[in-house]
Amino acid sequence: MSLTAAKRYANAFLETAIEQDKLEKAKDDMLTIKSTLESSSELRLFLKNPIVKNSQKKAALEAIFTKQVDELTFRLINLLLEKKREGLLDEITRNFLALYNHHHGIIEAEVSSASELSDKQFKTLAKQLGVSTGKKVKINSKIDSDLIGGLMVRIDDTVIDGTVKYKLRQLKQSLTSVAVE
Repeated sequence: MSLTAAKRYANAFLETAIEQDKLEKAKDDMLTIKSTLESSSELRLFLKNPIVKNSQKKAALEAIFTKQVDELTFRLINLLLEKKREGLLDEITRNFLALYNHHHGIIEAEVSSASELSDKQFKTLAKQLGVSTGKKVKINSKIDSDLIGGLMVRIDDTVIDGTVKYKLRQLKQSLTSVAVE
């Protein structure tokens, strides 16, 4: 139920930001809120704690975000406090950013590699993924030394595994499945 509510709030906020021509500012605000919540597990727990008074939560959020976010975004925060839905703020930011990307035809690709990609490799990969998906691609890269070499790309539910680790696993399976005569 709460995930559905977070999606609804995010969608309504996106539509309002578009109507008021504040979409880019709203995106920046959501990124600010997201990074603040990600960097503070105490804040996330504080907001989700039903024992903490609403006035305390409001004072904390005002102290943190009043000067950092636009008036429109702060009205969303106040609405969440009023409806006692402030615990959804983290999920709302994620949903909003996903809706923002969809609105702009952007997809996110998670790329894992054994070592850091050069700028040229990064740009080539982004271009190839853009051509194959027909969308703008935002790449989130991470290094996983267990992969030995190659790349693993995840876009939504699709995984393209071109890692040495995967190819070695396939080779092992094919060699062990062959009956010895």
